[in-house]
Amino acid sequence: MKLTRSDSREVARCIASTRVLACWGWSARTLVILASLPGLVITIAVGLLISARAAAWIGIPVFLLSNVFWLWRGRSARLNWVIAGGADQMYVRLFVKRGWGKGDLNEPDVLMLEGSEIASMSIKTVEVFLYGPKPKIVEWLVIEPSQAVAESFSNQIRGLLNPDYPGKQVLVANEVGRLTMNWKWCRPMLTVFIQQLERVCPSIVIVPEESSELDLNGIWNRVVSSPNAQERRMLVEAKRLGFGSECVGLLIRHQYILHPKAAEYLAEIEREETGTEPPGGCSSCRF
Repeated sequence: MKLTRSDSREVARCIASTRVLACWGWSARTLVILASLPGLVITIAVGLLISARAAAWIGIPVFLLSNVFWLWRGRSARLNWVIAGGADQMYVRLFVKRGWGKGDLNEPDVLMLEGSEIASMSIKTVEVFLYGPKPKIVEWLVIEPSQAVAESFSNQIRGLLNPDYPGKQVLVANEVGRLTMNWKWCRPMLTVFIQQLERVCPSIVIVPEESSELDLNGIWNRVVSSPNAQERRMLVEAKRLGFGSECVGLLIRHQYILHPKAAEYLAEIEREETGTEPPGGCSSCRF
């Protein structure tokens, strides 16, 4: 096991030649919509200020160039990869730098694992019932290191996985000595990636999928002055899975809390559940 950088030669060679590759990014349809907006705005502005003919001559090239650029930028495997695997090694991208945040330019951002250092890999699926009978599905890739590297595995990457660091978008989480990666924005589908990995890396053990569910319906369907301990844990878990904004909306809709108070409520019970609440306790954790 070692830490390296995504712009190193060994990583570049792996990305160029690997048969198992997962990438992060929006769908092609979403990228086309985003890329079309600048061309549309420019076309309308030129049409209003000059003429419709000038708008066509200027707007169409801008539209086409913008789409080509964003499709290349958003779908490029070299730029947006998150996991690359071969017969003997696997590269896991821990984070990517976004925006204008300044950071350590020499900070390693890729974890390289030998095949023998991976005890198993699996899929973790959670069905989240926020409101109503139709669940939202959350999938995670779980990488379990071997016992021999588990401790150093966590110690070395803990300081790198800080989502509050300026300009850093963390791609994985380190949970009790294992890596988990939310697959919401990744491609191909997680089951397809696991199948590819199983063919190319037969030495890695693929364990059965772990499934569970989280049902929040009961919290909204009754009038309460405050949630009990189990319901508080459920709200924190839903927020951790990425449904914080939906929970805020349901608090506003069913408990008639103003938006700032609802968001503050979720933040404070999360601090309380994780043992990081401020002195004086949770003063606003009430419906």
